[in-house]
Amino acid sequence: MLKLKKIHILGFKSFCDRTELTVAGTGIAVVVGPNGCGKSNILDGVSWVLGEQSAKSLRGSNMQDVIFAGTRERKPLGMAEVTLTMVDPDAYEGPIPVEPEIKVDSEGPSDWDEEKLRRQRAAEAEEIVASEQPGQVIEEDDYSGTAQSADPPAGPHAADSSSSGPRP
Repeated sequence: MLKLKKIHILGFKSFCDRTELTVAGTGIAVVVGPNGCGKSNILDGVSWVLGEQSAKSLRGSNMQDVIFAGTRERKPLGMAEVTLTMVDPDAYEGPIPVEPEIKVDSEGPSDWDEEKLRRQRAAEAEEIVASEQPGQVIEEDDYSGTAQSADPPAGPHAADSSSSGPRP
């Protein structure tokens, strides 16, 4: 069984600065502090990095609520990062500095661009929808507004194209 060793948090909820929490020893670890100091946000960060995608489960109204929203003195951040460092105590024998570590993080690339990522995801979604939905592909021949169908017309009146105008 893996054991939690460290939690790194940056930009997640109330953690605007890089914060590292080290879980020392074996057994039970507790976080103690006054109301409003972010104890629950630590647990939310752990849930988030382990795959929680429900904003409601992370005590927010939408997923953007997990990103530090700013204060009077600090600007809002554009991203959130949580990293868990875990160790497998069965995989090593020796002092703590030589432990094998496993890191689980939610950090994207260092040159992360939120708008670019949103555009890429939107384009991917459009491609998936276009490939899965039946219908006709209409391609414009010129700028005069005439269009031709890539697929032959279908339906009960498709063979009868002698009359013009809309059909009932």
